[in-house]
Amino acid sequence: MSTSFAKKLADSDKHTRDKTFHACAKWLRARDELAAMDSKKLWKGLFYSYWHADGRRTQLDVANAMGALTHGLGRNVMMSYVEGFLWTMRREWAGIDHHRMDKYCLLTKRVTHHALRFVGERGWDTDLVRSFAEVLSTSVFGGGKENKSVTVGFKMYLAEIFLDQIEAVTRGESGVEMDEGEDDEDSGAPVPIPSAALAALLAPFVDAMQKEESEVLLKRITNEIFTPLADVERASSGAPRLTPSAMKVVYERAISLGAENGVEDVCREALYELHAMMKKAAKKMIKDADARGVDPELDVVVQTSTQEKKKKKKHADSDVAVDNAQEKKTKTKKKKSPSGDDDAGEDEEAAKREKKRRKKEKRLAKEMAALAAENAEAQTRADSAKKSSSASKHGGGKDLLNLNGSGAKVVARRAIADRDGAGSPTPSDEGSPSMSPSKRLMWNDQGITFSSPDTRSPINTSRGKRNLKMTPTKTLLRPIHAAAKTPTPEHAGGAQKRASSTLGTKSPSRAAAASYF
Repeated sequence: MSTSFAKKLADSDKHTRDKTFHACAKWLRARDELAAMDSKKLWKGLFYSYWHADGRRTQLDVANAMGALTHGLGRNVMMSYVEGFLWTMRREWAGIDHHRMDKYCLLTKRVTHHALRFVGERGWDTDLVRSFAEVLSTSVFGGGKENKSVTVGFKMYLAEIFLDQIEAVTRGESGVEMDEGEDDEDSGAPVPIPSAALAALLAPFVDAMQKEESEVLLKRITNEIFTPLADVERASSGAPRLTPSAMKVVYERAISLGAENGVEDVCREALYELHAMMKKAAKKMIKDADARGVDPELDVVVQTSTQEKKKKKKHADSDVAVDNAQEKKTKTKKKKSPSGDDDAGEDEEAAKREKKRRKKEKRLAKEMAALAAENAEAQTRADSAKKSSSASKHGGGKDLLNLNGSGAKVVARRAIADRDGAGSPTPSDEGSPSMSPSKRLMWNDQGITFSSPDTRSPINTSRGKRNLKMTPTKTLLRPIHAAAKTPTPEHAGGAQKRASSTLGTKSPSRAAAASYF
């Protein structure tokens, strides 16, 4: 019978497909049991019947009809019907082209939503919830050694929408995003789910984390299902949540599955992370509930009337404070600028700032000019020092009696001093008022003293003084290397005769020296 239904459901004629679907619905409602093979054959025809549905409105109507068929079936038939649907979608998912993927996603949402509503309308019965969880485990995550990479797409999509469809059932919503202008689907009354039933429905996904080796699928299960449930603030929004005891069931199951032998490393790591996350969330939830004075094991946390009053009063006080602050700001602005005084004050402040800026620029310009002058002077000093050192080196071999320029004056002065018997003036005699610094240095024409009589390097420096003290005493006719001995009267007379005879000669240089004095 199921084979004939499958052939007619896949017919290209719409009238034949609709007629066959109504006959199939009557046949299913009249049965108490449905074999797994019959369910698979039936859904093979329903799958290709939906393939022919074109247009958003038509697809939505057909998907709703296929999903709503579950409400008129018995428990066993309904479970077999949903199992055949999940097995077929898992098997055919890889063959769906991208043009038809959206409408099969819509079919998955509608059938899953109606299956969860079927369980919820019966009070989330423990046996019924356990049966539905077994259907998920066998039809979606079972299958032995088949190629798991082919079926991972449907598993990922089911993990993405499963918690959203549970929330839609508990809130009385359709769980489908309607386009603009479309009427929302009638989804019935809200059916809150207990925390224990929610934990039982999520058990197949925890078991799948032990077997599925796809890292992408493991992350999808963790992020789309368990991460939102670990949020403590979820209770205040009225969404279905896990109590600390239900979380304990989940994280204990995760740690036990991860500790078994033969588990892949990626699966074991994912299970351990799930265990740590849910355990931390349970502790935080207990602490938060104790702080608010409520029972953490309540499925729906309801605020007490006292808490609501305090919250309303707090919001009212904050609104009044904001209004008062705004009024004060407005009054202050009016007092400060009644007739345009603020503009004048701003102009004065701008003028002051400009004046300060100009002064600062002038000061910086002066400092830069002074710095440039210092650098130029230092460069000049360095150049003159180089020139003087080179001149002293080249002029060391000149004749001592070269009487050009100021040298003639110095030689004449030395001759007169020698004639008088006073000897050559001692350069180290710094306290002599008759000897200028230039003459105390210029007497040494052979460059023994390396200081120069220049205003840029004055004689009263430590270096000049040291050089003068180190220079030995000499006379005009006595060489610098002569031994310094105390002259006898005989020697002194001879020196005076030699000096006088020297001055008596007709040498032009010595005559010039005599005329100088």
